[in-house]
Amino acid sequence: MHLGLVAPSSPTLEPSSTARGMRALEALGFTTELAPHATDAYGYLAGSDRDRAEDLLTMLERPDIDAVVCVRGGCGALRTAMALDPERLRRLRNRAPKVFVGYSDITVLHGLIERTLGWTTFYGPMVISWAQPTDYLRLGWRRALMDAGPFPIDPDPDDPFVETLVPGVAEAELGGGCLTLLAALIGTPWEPDLHGRIVFFEDIGEDPYRIERLLSQLVASGRLEGCAGIVIGEHANCGPREPGPTIGLEQVFRDLVLPLGVPTLYHLPIGHGRQLATLPLGARARLDADAGTLTVLEAGVS
Repeated sequence: MHLGLVAPSSPTLEPSSTARGMRALEALGFTTELAPHATDAYGYLAGSDRDRAEDLLTMLERPDIDAVVCVRGGCGALRTAMALDPERLRRLRNRAPKVFVGYSDITVLHGLIERTLGWTTFYGPMVISWAQPTDYLRLGWRRALMDAGPFPIDPDPDDPFVETLVPGVAEAELGGGCLTLLAALIGTPWEPDLHGRIVFFEDIGEDPYRIERLLSQLVASGRLEGCAGIVIGEHANCGPREPGPTIGLEQVFRDLVLPLGVPTLYHLPIGHGRQLATLPLGARARLDADAGTLTVLEAGVS
């Protein structure tokens, strides 16, 4: 499988992280190719909007590229989305779906591909995630991208505690992403459809009051109304960082999620932690909050 590597958000500050990630992917038998502008930098962006958009479209269009993997997240995917040629994007509807992988800021492009092309995409490890891959990361990637059968999203082997916030069982398609970007996408053409889905969310580096604000926006806007279930992923480095009164993240989630009354799990390793799950967005899954399990029921790849 030939992987096209794109940087639609921020640049990699340490080039060796990209090189190490490519080497790890090649050790698994993949071949890799960096897009022409994947190593560019324009402040906190990986080059100009036009070049980032051109790289993404070209890799999605090229028949010799089997999968497109993002180098890293950060910031800038919204600007990349706005710079895409809509006609070239529409023409991709006539082609077979292509694997697309990334997380964090890449939530924007998952929403765009879903809304524009209807493809299943993968919320999972990016190139720099492979700089120091764990066995958990490797297994999750293989199950999601290379195997055809159902597979579980296993607990974090470093901390296997999984908490049931609301009991119950739900079966539905998976949807979600980084909480900051899910909130930012409200009202845009690329907002993911969360209705009737098992919704997961995660984030990094936010104070509890900011997580509360973002989650409140999803709730108040009705975006979580009618979802089938909720999986709260990792919120890495999201403890209080400012002086003054605060409440814990767990209380934020209890205050805002429990009233929705849908099966809810907390603490699966989805997000920015050391152990990274790979989830096929749009694939059917089964959330058993009673047993503390999330199982992907259908392959994201054909």
